[in-house]
Amino acid sequence: MVKRYPLFGRRRDRALAFLGRTGGLAYKTALDGVSLSAHAGEAVGIIGENGSGKSTLLRLVAGISPPDAGTVRTSQPVAAILELGLGFHPEFTGRENAELYGALIGVPEATMRGRLGDVLAFAELGEFVDQPLRTYSSGMAARLAFAVATHVEPQVLVVDEALAVGDGAFQRKCIDRMIRFKDERRTVLFCSHAMYLVAAFCEHALWLHEGRVKASGVTRDVIHAYEDYLRHRAKRTVAGNQQAPAPPGSLASLRGVVLEPESGDLLPGDPLLVRVRLQRAIPHLPINVAVSFEDENGLMVAAFASHWSGHPPLDGAGEEEVTLRIPSCPLARGSYDVTVYLADSAGLQFFDQALLRRALSIRPDRWHPGLIAVEHQWEADGWR
Repeated sequence: MVKRYPLFGRRRDRALAFLGRTGGLAYKTALDGVSLSAHAGEAVGIIGENGSGKSTLLRLVAGISPPDAGTVRTSQPVAAILELGLGFHPEFTGRENAELYGALIGVPEATMRGRLGDVLAFAELGEFVDQPLRTYSSGMAARLAFAVATHVEPQVLVVDEALAVGDGAFQRKCIDRMIRFKDERRTVLFCSHAMYLVAAFCEHALWLHEGRVKASGVTRDVIHAYEDYLRHRAKRTVAGNQQAPAPPGSLASLRGVVLEPESGDLLPGDPLLVRVRLQRAIPHLPINVAVSFEDENGLMVAAFASHWSGHPPLDGAGEEEVTLRIPSCPLARGSYDVTVYLADSAGLQFFDQALLRRALSIRPDRWHPGLIAVEHQWEADGWR
């Protein structure tokens, strides 16, 4: 599927576009070549950064907006919970809005009236049932939207961040309802920034990045790839002794990172040095240095910061070198990324950060079941 939106520089352009004259307009491509399949009884998580095209995709699936290229085929009816209050009238009461929503997606009036009691009981609106929607809090509007959308018996339920404003009890209630939907062989498309919810509820996931599919497949694998991207998007990749270009406008930058041994291959307990060269844009700018180690799954297994160890910030005139010395590396096996950070005097703001992918490899001389090698001693009377 492809979805584009015209960019209007002048009011005149809007008027001409309304008349069908769009020649010469620039376009923003919100979705570009996106393909998605979701089957009966399946929940698919849609993840990605703000502006990646998630909401646009859900709008196309819900039938609110047509694609500019490609086709959308869904079982009917489709119920969508998108922006809060979408499809509701602010002057109508909760009861009236519930009836309106049912009419909009084709539920017969008599059928909707028969379900109204269950809808309002689920929404837990209390005395506000017959008050105008404009008097509702965001949480109340979300409860009403979810209650209505899930009681019109849709074949496809589209949920876009609808649970973000609900409390814990309401979220649990909604998740239980969506699980029941899957058990009834209905389809759920679930968009959320809460990865724990996506991982717990969805069998498959789709990661959108700048309108394109970055990854799709088993939820666990897609989330790992997305979280790895989020961790590293602000980091530059640098190699050994190479000079690294400074980030534009940075007050301080990393000029080089060297591991000793340079091969990065160690046995458990071997010594390890990380030498860091930094450059200031302002002489005597206070700088703290930190180093972290992450395993192949992105889990940070160790982190060190100069100010945590009680050292004052570095305050040289220009370029300086600092060394992190680990006398006995406690890692037992595996490959690790090394990330180096330059921070301000409080250790709160990063001036620069750089990533050395798979820079460290721990190869034990025997099978080792654990991830760390702890210095230890055994004692027993029989060994004396």
